[in-house]
Amino acid sequence: MKNLLVLTDFSSHAKHAAEYAYSLAKKINADIILCNAVIVPAEMPQAGLVVWPMEESNVLEEASTSELEKLREHLTKANPTHDKKPQIGIMNQSGYLQDVVGGLIADELIDFVVMGTHGGGFGSFLLGNHTRNMIESLGVPLLLVPSKVKIAPFKNIYFASDLSDPHGDIVFLKQLIPLASAFRAEIFIAHISTPKTVARDISAKTKAMVLDFSSDLGYPGIHFIRINADKAIEGLDKLMSHAPTDLLVMVHREKSFLASLLKGSLTEKLAKDLNFPMLIFKANSVAEHIA
Repeated sequence: MKNLLVLTDFSSHAKHAAEYAYSLAKKINADIILCNAVIVPAEMPQAGLVVWPMEESNVLEEASTSELEKLREHLTKANPTHDKKPQIGIMNQSGYLQDVVGGLIADELIDFVVMGTHGGGFGSFLLGNHTRNMIESLGVPLLLVPSKVKIAPFKNIYFASDLSDPHGDIVFLKQLIPLASAFRAEIFIAHISTPKTVARDISAKTKAMVLDFSSDLGYPGIHFIRINADKAIEGLDKLMSHAPTDLLVMVHREKSFLASLLKGSLTEKLAKDLNFPMLIFKANSVAEHIA
């Protein structure tokens, strides 16, 4: 584990996410980079023919730098222990968030990106274009931190999957293990089973496959649970409502239930009371950093 890229707009939600990321970085021996994308109005499509003076652009960037410095100071002072502290870098660039983050990932060794929630809850945040764009475009994992999340060690990590691509799941489970190992956390592979998948969902074979997961991955704390539901999104709702979850992990694939969630109308209903973070991997991405 090397670097966590922490996105901030200096809101209270983003500040909480930065505090969460700093605590996590201490545990996994990582450093963090605080990042703010400075959006100059003249660069925005809706700005029309408005001319934004260069002096004003400089003022925005200077204000951003000042706020980043304050946030860095806050994080270091809020953790007065003598433990090894993460190094905190700061970065601000003018442009759209997606472009700024993409450029930083290309230039730096980033293990995952951390974002806080905005608005009324996790659901409203997922509905935002920024987060959807991040999920769709990032080549590294994305950690979403709701404002309700308490800063505490991971004990139970749930990897939600419909097992449509078990070999692909192994790739991401391998990346998850170092994170789980740092906390000695248990990993639960939560199989969301629906009538559409029941034909290929044979319980004995599925359990045998999970045993192979544990053997191949060399991590004893891997378990299997099965959740039956009429629809995948309902199964995910069941999991989040009843499981003692410290971290929910999902893989974003083209036809996954996460893809349906992002496009559907149930996002806010499903996630409005979420009080734990969510780590999203994107299929087909080269994610070799969590090690």
